Amino acid sequence: MNTLKKYALLIDAENTNIKYLNHIFDELRSYGIITYKRMYGDFTKEELKEWNARALDYAIVPIQQPHYSKYKNAADIMMVIDAMDILYEKNVDGFCIVSNDSDFTRLVNRLCDGGMEVIGMGMSKASKTLKAACTEYKNLEQIFSTEADEVGAEAAEGTQLEEIKKMIKELILKNNGSCGMGGLKSALQRAYSDFDERNFGYTTMRKFIESFDEFEIVQVGTSLYVKIYVQQYKEEEVKLFILEQVRKNSYELGRLGQLVHDKFPNFDCKDYEYSQFNKFIASINGLQIVPVGNKKMVRSNQARSRKNYDK
Repeated sequence: MNTLKKYALLIDAENTNIKYLNHIFDELRSYGIITYKRMYGDFTKEELKEWNARALDYAIVPIQQPHYSKYKNAADIMMVIDAMDILYEKNVDGFCIVSNDSDFTRLVNRLCDGGMEVIGMGMSKASKTLKAACTEYKNLEQIFSTEADEVGAEAAEGTQLEEIKKMIKELILKNNGSCGMGGLKSALQRAYSDFDERNFGYTTMRKFIESFDEFEIVQVGTSLYVKIYVQQYKEEEVKLFILEQVRKNSYELGRLGQLVHDKFPNFDCKDYEYSQFNKFIASINGLQIVPVGNKKMVRSNQARSRKNYDK
């Protein structure tokens, strides 16, 4: 039986929009139990008064820190102190740091050094160093957009779609041609801390993968696997095409292979249990491979018979 992970939620209220509060809780609850709920700021300020009112709805403990100096943010310092205290108590599995402030990058690094999972949440404009330091980073304004399905697959800042596609291919090849959906997403999140399919306008990982023509999803029982899509052609169809071409004219083996790939872009003789293209050719009745100098020519047996008859 899996035990739910415990998380400490620490919110930099001075750098977070109150409108995302319920979404922050919804997202973090999908990871586990929220055992610490704290928000930091000078709540005597007019712009933070709503945080005090909403805190009651979520049982958040407000940590009031007035600004003793315009150059020092006491709330940030208090948040760091609390995070370290919680780390040393060793009764949580991870932290959720909600902020856009790059000053928390070193704190996140220290929490990770202590074996903690750190989920960052904030705006996409947050510094790349803060995003990279987190185990995962959630872009609030993109993830929770009500128009997510209409956005389409547009690359989010700090995460390039082409790079992700390339990595998916590499992961599939390293895993003998298929990769579990969950493992694939975890690998992408390790490589790109701000990766989330919702950043690209898709509500699920499955929809994100299905947006690529290069991949296909196969279900085995209750598990989903991602594979590189290969259009299978009927063996007889390919052989008939080759036979028709060679009957018209003899071809050098490499040139014939190029013709086949032009006609059938995803052709691979290994799909038909032939280790090499010349083995595939040799299996076609009516064709022969003849060495001519340093080349291998593919000829039709019918053409040869006609030559002998003419003699």
